[in-house]
Amino acid sequence: MELVEFSPDFLNDIIAIENESFPNPWKEKMFLDSAANRLVEFKVAVENGKTAGYCLFWVAGDQSEILSIAVSLQFRRRSFAKQMLEYIIGRSKEKGAQCVFLDVRAGNAAAVKLYDSFGFEKTGIRKKYYPGAGGGEDALILRKKLK
Repeated sequence: MELVEFSPDFLNDIIAIENESFPNPWKEKMFLDSAANRLVEFKVAVENGKTAGYCLFWVAGDQSEILSIAVSLQFRRRSFAKQMLEYIIGRSKEKGAQCVFLDVRAGNAAAVKLYDSFGFEKTGIRKKYYPGAGGGEDALILRKKLK
C-alpha cells in the first residue's frame, strides 16, 4: 500500500468507498472542500494501481482530529486502515499534536475495535449524533494521548 496526496482523479473511487462504508456518506463537495483546506491532510491509499481507501485529518494547535477514514470492501481485513491510522498518528506527532480525537458511530464494532487496539479511550458520547432510524445513532468521542 502507498499513501499519496488526494487529487480529483481519485474522487469517483472515494465517493464509491464512502457510499459503501457509511449510512450517511459525505457528498462530493465535502471532499473537495476538505481538499481545498490547507490545514487538512487528505491521503489516498493505493494498492496495485487501485484506490484502496482514504483518510483525512488535521492538526490544530496541540490537537489532531481524524475527519474520515475508510477502506474499500475489496481491501478490508488487510491492515489498510491500521496503516493509515499509524500514518495519521505519526504525522500528528510531527506537527506537535499531543492527542488525536475522532468520533465513531457507536455501532461500528470493527472501527471501535481498531481504535481500541491503538489505545484510544472514550471521552464522551454525542447522543443521536448520526442521523438514522429511531432518531439517530450515538457517536463515541475517542482520544489518544500522544505524549
